[in-house]
Amino acid sequence: MIGDHIRTLREARSWTQAHLADAAGVSLRTIQRLETVHSCSPETLLALAAALGVDVRTLTGERGVAARPWRGPVPRTAAMWGAALALPCLLFVAVNLLKYGAGWAPPYDLLAASGARLGLVTAFDWAAPFLLLGGPLAAVLISLRALVRPRLQGGAVTALEYRLSAPALAVLLAAGGSAAILCAYLVSENLGHMARGAL
Repeated sequence: MIGDHIRTLREARSWTQAHLADAAGVSLRTIQRLETVHSCSPETLLALAAALGVDVRTLTGERGVAARPWRGPVPRTAAMWGAALALPCLLFVAVNLLKYGAGWAPPYDLLAASGARLGLVTAFDWAAPFLLLGGPLAAVLISLRALVRPRLQGGAVTALEYRLSAPALAVLLAAGGSAAILCAYLVSENLGHMARGAL
């Protein structure tokens, strides 16, 4: 029975019904009903198979060689990690845009003074490439991995599964946008230095 298969897979992962519902993007009531009534819509079955990392045939008890998805983070977890990784770049870009784009310097001055007071200027100079470029890149990759799940069969990617998660998508866009703004600034700054040096 489908409900028994799902319960077995859920319990093997030590997941509660609520955790499975969150991972699959369905309601807790749907999981409760499925595990007792043993029926659901094909869409729900696909979502549950994706969340559990198994082929639909595993849930229905059909035989065959299953295509396994690469395991990935739950979208909510990916959004939290991605936000934490992208935060330094987002903050850096925001205070610089406020100061140099809008002419409002207090946030920039406060951060610069706090960093100088704590003796973090040298550490920031050393860590800036990792924080300001590596952080958003990692956030983009984690968010993409949570939103897109490749399926493998026989060592080849046979399909891509897409999941819609507003938090993971927001982190993806914010991290990618802030990294793009920072890269555009670095390119224009270097071009400006080269042009001034040529004069």
